[in-house]
Amino acid sequence: MNRISKNLGQTLPVRLFQRVTRAIPMVRKATTAPRRTSTVLENAYEAVVTDIKRETSRSVTVEFELLEGYRLSYKAGQCVTVSLPVGPTLFQRCYSFSSAPHERRYAITVQRIFHGRVSTYFNNSLSVGDRFYIDDPMGEFVPPVTHPEDQRYVTVAAGAGIVPVFSLIKDLLGKNPMADIQLIYASRNQEQAIFYRQLQRLEKEHPGFSLRFQFTRREGDGHDPYRRLNGEKILSRVADPTSALFYICGPYGLVSKCTEAFHHAGISESRINIETFGSPPATLISDELKPRSITFLPPTVLGNTIRVRQRQVETVLETARRNGVSIPQKCTVGNCQTCKVKIKSGMVIMDEPNSLSLEDAKNGYVLGCMSYPCESLIIKLPGS
Repeated sequence: MNRISKNLGQTLPVRLFQRVTRAIPMVRKATTAPRRTSTVLENAYEAVVTDIKRETSRSVTVEFELLEGYRLSYKAGQCVTVSLPVGPTLFQRCYSFSSAPHERRYAITVQRIFHGRVSTYFNNSLSVGDRFYIDDPMGEFVPPVTHPEDQRYVTVAAGAGIVPVFSLIKDLLGKNPMADIQLIYASRNQEQAIFYRQLQRLEKEHPGFSLRFQFTRREGDGHDPYRRLNGEKILSRVADPTSALFYICGPYGLVSKCTEAFHHAGISESRINIETFGSPPATLISDELKPRSITFLPPTVLGNTIRVRQRQVETVLETARRNGVSIPQKCTVGNCQTCKVKIKSGMVIMDEPNSLSLEDAKNGYVLGCMSYPCESLIIKLPGS
């Protein structure tokens, strides 16, 4: 209904639109809390947190509902882009569903990573009732289209790579409680194994599901290189590997070693499904953005206010340079924070990686060299 009212607002004259919304309560109700005007959020769904479950000391499962009665259609193994507004900055990350479609709920599981601002926020600060935005589900790390319940599966996960694999396993067992599924899961230790007890319970309840943990950390803090998973170790634990469908999710190093070993073993590439977890993409998708108006306020009352219109999608710093506006800068890649400016109005999306802290974001600061306007901006320039 919100999208319908938005279309009406774009096509009808203002006075006529107001008369229509007064006459139709459902439309008026849907427009009481409009989404932000940012291009990135125009087609996003607003979600509210309904439950938070601590999985390990570094990971939480976040259950949510969509506002305004929207429903998602997703497949096991897929992920969503989560947009989290913090101050004037829109942080975006991709997280996999840990729920399965037949469970009739939406849940993602987030593991905190070192210096990860969004993952830290989800683990330490998120509360029931908080809101964020998500896009449509995506990804091809999904069960086969035809007769998925009758296949034989070998699933391999490391660290947070268990999240989409867990969704897949629950989905397959929901379709066929006797499904033949083998899981090999590498984790630092038992305490950091996400879904440890849930997986053990599934193994007890389903005779066709077998589970093997691979703990890579010795007693103490060091990793034991001999305990790390590789393709050869996995193949040694699988009977007749050429007849199985493989689903592998984890760091790039593990995935590449596994696929190389599987190819040498004669396993068809069509039987190997992979998903890698890595750093966020360093380049934004420019078709999500469009040129915006930017007003630069001087650092003192004696300075001049400069209003410009971007001619192309570019960063705040690039727009400032193009129009003779002085913003200090050194590295231009998000590391030095020299180009930090304060947003008085509007919102930006920041490219990754960058060094802006959540605290600075909450206080209205952005890095000019990494910030792309999502809407018209008013920026306070730094003093000399």
